[in-house]
Amino acid sequence: MKSIFHKYSDDTWKGVIPIIPPGYDASKYNLVFDQHSHTIYSDGFLTIKQNVEWHIAMGYTALAITDHNNMRHLEKVEKIKKEYSEKGILILSGIEYTTIRFHFNFLGISKWNERIPYKPNDDKIVKTINKIHDQGGIVVCNHIPWSLYEEKYRNHPTREKLLEWGVDYVEIVNDDCKPENVFDKESYDFCNLHKGAIGMITGTDMHSPDGLASGGVHGWTLLNLNDITEDALLEELRKKNTTILYSRTPFRDRRVIKKARQ
Repeated sequence: MKSIFHKYSDDTWKGVIPIIPPGYDASKYNLVFDQHSHTIYSDGFLTIKQNVEWHIAMGYTALAITDHNNMRHLEKVEKIKKEYSEKGILILSGIEYTTIRFHFNFLGISKWNERIPYKPNDDKIVKTINKIHDQGGIVVCNHIPWSLYEEKYRNHPTREKLLEWGVDYVEIVNDDCKPENVFDKESYDFCNLHKGAIGMITGTDMHSPDGLASGGVHGWTLLNLNDITEDALLEELRKKNTTILYSRTPFRDRRVIKKARQ
């Protein structure tokens, strides 16, 4: 894990007024979700608690911890879930299944004990997706433009293949891409064409709160739950019943803006 606790603390976002996502209607939606973020348990810069505090400051009321290829964060997440659920903040455990073909997020799973192959074949991928669904988890294909145009993955599955495999969501907005790759218009159109079969979702992909490649936060995923619980969130996600907000202009951490003005 990274030894960078000197830069951030649990109080770094204390007193910061949370951002209100542009166009957010609290009478229609009661949860603002980020499905993709990292911590010191992989290549992120924040502890679990700091990650949650940053998300609150950026207008989110629910988030997923999706460290690369491991779930060593599980024990820590479980310890703070209750503290934040009492404040109306939900935290999902997950993993970013990271290969040189694609990156998938698996959300809402409680364990991972398999070796992740460097270049999985299609059969292995389908079996893995089925195992996640058997656990009640959600499968998301992350940042397709980043994979194709920045990392130049040569054997990335097509959107049609993702649909055939039973992938639940495509990440339409990713904030750790180059600005031109943040909004995935092709996937947006594809998901609209196949509405109900494959859903849209957004992810900050936050590794460092001060280092998002896009310059800030552009997307929020909105849901309306009957109960503000982890089970209710996962149930609504399984219905693929999400709305996304996208801002062409990035929203920056107000802590950073305040500091810059001083």
